[in-house]
Amino acid sequence: MELERVLTKLKFDEAVSGYALITNDGQPFLSFSLPEEVLPQVQGALRIHSDSLRMMNVMTGEGTVVLSRIDANWVLAVLFSPDLQLGVALQKAADVIKLMGEVNLPPPPTLASVPTPLQHPQVGATSQSSTPTELLEPPVTEPEPVFEAILEPIAEIEIEIHHGCVVFRGENYNESMTLESGLNKDIKIRFANLGIDVLLMVDEKRTIFKIAESLARGVEETLAVIRWCVPRNIVCVECPEEQETGAVEIIELPLFEGNLKKAKKEHRDLLSMCDGNRPLQEIANELNIPYFQALQSIIPYRGKTLRFVRKSKKMHS
Repeated sequence: MELERVLTKLKFDEAVSGYALITNDGQPFLSFSLPEEVLPQVQGALRIHSDSLRMMNVMTGEGTVVLSRIDANWVLAVLFSPDLQLGVALQKAADVIKLMGEVNLPPPPTLASVPTPLQHPQVGATSQSSTPTELLEPPVTEPEPVFEAILEPIAEIEIEIHHGCVVFRGENYNESMTLESGLNKDIKIRFANLGIDVLLMVDEKRTIFKIAESLARGVEETLAVIRWCVPRNIVCVECPEEQETGAVEIIELPLFEGNLKKAKKEHRDLLSMCDGNRPLQEIANELNIPYFQALQSIIPYRGKTLRFVRKSKKMHS
């Protein structure tokens, strides 16, 4: 089972205000609308209970956060609305964790190694033996390599990258996922958490479009990350030509079949455009609203008067 399918169960749950995959040291990745103000409380709970954690709840001003151990490396944090009963929240989290057992999760980013300080002998210390001892100079060791941010300009790539390209890990992928390395700092400066989230979704099968869809982010945003990463050998791409492969992308298009007059007034403009011919991202762009706002607007109607139809779309280079 794919990770995005499992997370969709949370994304479309009206009782869920946000969620994130979190490492054992409290670093959030693949975060979806989890407020920054609840993170310190989550990190505090992890510092205390990380080793023994299976499932616990943390009460915050934004609602109840349920922390659930997925595997040895990852914890799922789900923020539920304040009016949801705790028992229901725990059951919802447990259902998702059960599905997570069928997902092959990517390894978390690693922490860059920090040199251990040399232990120098104390001056004036005496040995328990009466025999005088000679103070030895500490052995000369080579300094640990220090990652530095990439400052020099990198030539633009010649290949044209589009949404249908399949993304593969490059030779510098591991360094970019190492916390506090030069590439890791650089990508965070340019793209904040989105850059690392995109790299976490690189499984050498997904296209740029599928990565964007999995993260509920815009295709252009995701393209910008990949275009920056390719010349730095963090990732590489294979972009099939339509005439050579006849490749198609299966996309889901929202179709509203209800009575617009019965819909909430603030949702009517968006729902009127859900005609089964345009993806939700395109509709959001036309209305000049964030994708997440468009997503939240259709949730009350999904499965009732709104459904998604699948259509194939040829990928153009």
